[in-house]
Parts: sequence; structure tokens; C-alpha cells
Amino acid sequence: MQARFYAPSEEAPHRRTWMSWPTLAGNYDRAPGHFEAVQETLGRLAAAIAEHEQVVMMAEASLHPQVARLCGPKVRLLDVPTNDMWARDSGPVFVIDGKGGKALVDLNLNGWGEKQEHGHDSRVVPALARELDLPRIDSGVVGEGGGIEFDGEGTLLLTDSCWLNDNRNPGRSRGEIETALKSALGVETVIWLPGVRGLDVSDGHIDGVVRFIRPGLVLMSGFAGADSDWGRTYDESKAILQCAKDAKGRNFEIAEAPPPEVWRSREPGFFTSYANFYVGNGAVYTPEFGDRRADTHAAETLGRLFPGRRVIQLNVDHIYENDGGIHCVTQQEPAA
Repeated sequence: MQARFYAPSEEAPHRRTWMSWPTLAGNYDRAPGHFEAVQETLGRLAAAIAEHEQVVMMAEASLHPQVARLCGPKVRLLDVPTNDMWARDSGPVFVIDGKGGKALVDLNLNGWGEKQEHGHDSRVVPALARELDLPRIDSGVVGEGGGIEFDGEGTLLLTDSCWLNDNRNPGRSRGEIETALKSALGVETVIWLPGVRGLDVSDGHIDGVVRFIRPGLVLMSGFAGADSDWGRTYDESKAILQCAKDAKGRNFEIAEAPPPEVWRSREPGFFTSYANFYVGNGAVYTPEFGDRRADTHAAETLGRLFPGRRVIQLNVDHIYENDGGIHCVTQQEPAA
């Protein structure tokens, strides 16, 4: 049965981008000044996106003077208390009905399996539903927006490691989770990839490895260390996609952007995938890590895959040092 609402693709026109201000300094205490550097980096990213579309930064009102200073005058501020910057996960998945209707899907964030404080972040979706006067749809499962990747035409990609995990959905079967997500997101075909459990806070979100460019075409980008668990799951995921068909019966075309061989950050576990880009109105936002050859290849690949959009590469190392990237800190609201 066709769901009334469906999640449009990220490349569809946006009304705005939602972002979330980090307030848990204890999550960023690895070195003096690191927390402030993360906030400054997030502010620069918000300002860059705001050059092309409206950006709303959610933050408690008492923090607005600081947030405004770091984000600049084009970023709108909204009084919604937040814990961390991962708006892809704490924010809603916006769904539309193609007739002007819009709703917010709540994936019931539980702090990535109770790994992190989330008292404010778990209330972001209800707060935005009230603010926007839009219906809230309870997905009936626990997960995060970074754990799903959809093409807007009925196909959903996700990982076992994230969703079939007792820290989120204890006792739930693959079929039960599929049924819930099909109903909430308006998808028809669900393709499961292995992922990696326990090596990062997300338990292997899909948006760190595989992203839709458009229906039938994905970009894959791995992590440094091909013989690692990340490298093995990359190869397994690619093999599965090479044999799979999407909701319309298409085979997948796979583009690749190899990870950098060198990078600036010296933080252990630095996130080095180019897959975590964000598609905005008129632009694609992607990291540069300091490896000229790999950075150039990634930019040229995205430029070819997204003709008509400007590719904006940013030094956002201080975000990528914390198990996430540009896609993880943004959430699109479709224009329709």
C-alpha cells in the first residue's frame, strides 16, 4: 500500500536547512579549546550554507548572542534547547504528500544506544512540530536520520549494525523494522548493508559510506585502512549493491571517492570519508582533509555527479574529529 507521506530526495529543493548547537562541553574535552573550536567550525559551516538557502540554528535563547557571533547575520536562531550538533539524528525526517502537505517523522533518538546525554535532543522533533504546526509521525522504532539513506522514489538503504541492535531496538526483527520504516517514510524497497558495530558512536551509520546521488546512482567513500573492519564492510556493501535492484527495478551505478592517504588532524579515529557531503540548494558541501590529490578527486567527482551545483569544500576537521561530518550536522526541510 502506498504511504500517504514520503521522504523526498536530499537534492530536491529545500525550504531551509536545520542545524543544532552543541552544548555538552564534556563531550569535547580532549584538549583545551577543542569545544570552542568545534563551535567555531559549526558556525562557519552554517554561514556557508546560509549563502545559498535559509539556515535555522536551534539553540537555547541564553546562548543566542554567542551563536549569532559565530554563525553570522544570515543564520536564523530558534529557541530550542539542544545537547549536541548532530541535527541529522536529533532532528526530524521531513516527509511530504506531493499535494502541499508536510509532516515530521520522529525516529525516537535514544542517545545512539544510550551512549550520550540526550534529554534536550530527544525532544527536538516534538518542539519543531509545535513550532511549525505540522503533524509528528512516530516511526515506531528507535534510530537516527544518519542511519537511513533514501532516494525519494521508494528505495531505502540502512545498516544491520545500527538498526538490528539491542541498544536501539531490542528483540525487533528485520521485518518489523522494515515495516515501520516503510510506513513512516513511504518507501517500498529496503536494502540492508552490514555496517560496523561498536567502533563509533553511531554503530556504523549508512551516511558515512553510501549516499544517493539520484535514483539508481550512489557514491561510496570509505575510510583509511582498507584492511580494517571499515574496509571490510565497505567491500561487502559494494558487493551487495552490485547485485541489488532499487524500488523501480534498476541496477545500481556506483561512483567512488577514495579516502585521503594523509590528513591534517592527529586525532585517533578521525573520520575520513567523503561520503558525508550535504546537498543544498545550488551547492554541495564536502570536506577537504589536506590531501590535495584525494580532495581534488572528490571535488571533481561531486562536480560531475551534481552538474549545475557549486562544490564547496571546507576545512571542518573539528567536526570530523568527533565521529561525524557535514551531513551529520545538517537536516533538510523540503520546499514542497
